[in-house]
Amino acid sequence: MKILITRTAPFHVVERAINKLREEFPNSDITVMVQSSFKYQIEKYRQGLKAVVIPDGKFRFSKRIFTIIKAIRRDRFDILVLIYNNSPGRGYLNLDVFSLLTGINRIMIYDLNDNFYQVNSRVKRVIKKILVCAAGGLNYIFIKTLTNIWHLCRQVRYKCQQENLLTDTDTKH
Repeated sequence: MKILITRTAPFHVVERAINKLREEFPNSDITVMVQSSFKYQIEKYRQGLKAVVIPDGKFRFSKRIFTIIKAIRRDRFDILVLIYNNSPGRGYLNLDVFSLLTGINRIMIYDLNDNFYQVNSRVKRVIKKILVCAAGGLNYIFIKTLTNIWHLCRQVRYKCQQENLLTDTDTKH
């Protein structure tokens, strides 16, 4: 099991979350996404954590960010953990988008009371609904087109039969 933690809280809170994750997923490989100025905390941590380093400052979409996203996709993480003090499931659009871009399917939130919450990605659900609707629409168009072609063939066959253009063997099909 590969877990990616986004460091959005003081390190002592991250440490508690790591300990709780180690209890729940004992053989997991944990990586922490940190800004470059906090990389030293991960390097000196005793439990052998890995770090994904992002630039200091706001998380902006730039060429460097897409390089980081590609690297995260290559690592194929199973779970994305966000450490946050917000109610679960509220205001996590950026997390949904990040999960979608990195290919991480399971999102968990760790609150300051040592609880984990599973969050369902709203973005993925919306995209899935759009694709289902689009496929349904294409399916409808395809069936409608086939039905129209079938009716057209019947009309042509009927006209040909009326004008005696078809032989008996032609009408059996």
